[in-house]
Amino acid sequence: MIRSLYLSLICFFLISCNQNNDLKDNVLLSNEITFDVFVNDYKLIDSDSLQVKLSFINTDSSKVVLDWSTNDILNGQFDLGRDSLNTHIKNIPVSQGADSVFIDIKQNDISINSFSIKVEPRNQQKVVIVSDSESNFSGLLNENRLFTYDLIKTESFKKYDFSGYDIMIVESVKEFSDNLIREIQKFMLRKKTILYFMENVNTAYLSQTLDYPTIKAIRGSSKNQFFKLDSEYPNKYLSSNSKEFQIFRFFELKNYKSDEAFFKISTNDPIVIKKNIFGSNVFFLATKMDDDWNNELFNEFIYDIFLDLVYSKIVVNES
Repeated sequence: MIRSLYLSLICFFLISCNQNNDLKDNVLLSNEITFDVFVNDYKLIDSDSLQVKLSFINTDSSKVVLDWSTNDILNGQFDLGRDSLNTHIKNIPVSQGADSVFIDIKQNDISINSFSIKVEPRNQQKVVIVSDSESNFSGLLNENRLFTYDLIKTESFKKYDFSGYDIMIVESVKEFSDNLIREIQKFMLRKKTILYFMENVNTAYLSQTLDYPTIKAIRGSSKNQFFKLDSEYPNKYLSSNSKEFQIFRFFELKNYKSDEAFFKISTNDPIVIKKNIFGSNVFFLATKMDDDWNNELFNEFIYDIFLDLVYSKIVVNES
């Protein structure tokens, strides 16, 4: 759920969206200043913060500040100065005890609009990372209090039980035993979320059992040539480096539905496939979390799509 704010001369109100739409608008606040405000609660999952993006046209160079407070005594102020050339991105800390954030925008020390934002509770989630070896993905969760994870390494005749987990990451798995496939199927039937880092495996068999996309070939070979995202980067996502993401190698896929291509790269190939399987939301990433496959900044994209995948499981909408 993204919350976007519309400002007007008469009133200020908050719109809650049931879908992840990037909504924003420019509305005149006075004869001198125009604001564009976007409030993003994806940051709540990352670091217990509410992210506010503001840009404004300040024709008379008046001073603009943003005062904020929460209902559990935290408060502060962001001095936006007189800079109307850049978008200001500010993060308001929100503790577990807070359910509302109050914001007051001032122009030359005079309040021009005040509003409050309801903050939804957040659920902690248990993540299971299934891998043939060590996990690179686990490093993205190390400092996030909302996730605890266990790393389970695959073995040919191992019996698995994923019933105590909410989210599954399948990373660097080259051999899917029948036991593993069976337990992943059970996980999907419980409508849990899964993120796959794809591998060059027997996709014909996995397509039948796990609806795994079919790999046609591995494309790319060198860091001297790279591919970039060819999809508009959602405003709700946290990374500001999307233009710097570099993909050196990827799996070229075939036999996928056009509406399953969630993100594409400059070759018009999908880099993320999104599916709903037995009621389970599943992302397939057509590259690896590896320095030979993409640059370090690309990890920010991986983290963003992970938050997108699990958002509805963590932020509890009680309305």
